[in-house]
Amino acid sequence: MPRLLEELQSGTPVYAVDGTPVGEVRAVYGSGTARVAEFLLVFWNKRNEEALVAADEVTNVNDDGGVVLGRSEASYSQLAAFNPSANPLLHKL
Repeated sequence: MPRLLEELQSGTPVYAVDGTPVGEVRAVYGSGTARVAEFLLVFWNKRNEEALVAADEVTNVNDDGGVVLGRSEASYSQLAAFNPSANPLLHKL
């Protein structure tokens, strides 16, 4: 099981703080030349779209490999849909 964000694979489940499944990881991104995870690209089930979540929002990577975020699903509902051209300094890890 991956224990580091940089090792997460596409399809890894994502959970809200209360344990509710909210989506899945599609990619892990760094900024500039960094090789450290700064963002997760999450496909949100209810929104049916992808949005970036800051890596510091992750509170835990479960033993089963799932990612737990620090807030409720509703608190992420205002995240803008992912637009790669609006984020030219990001690169997949």
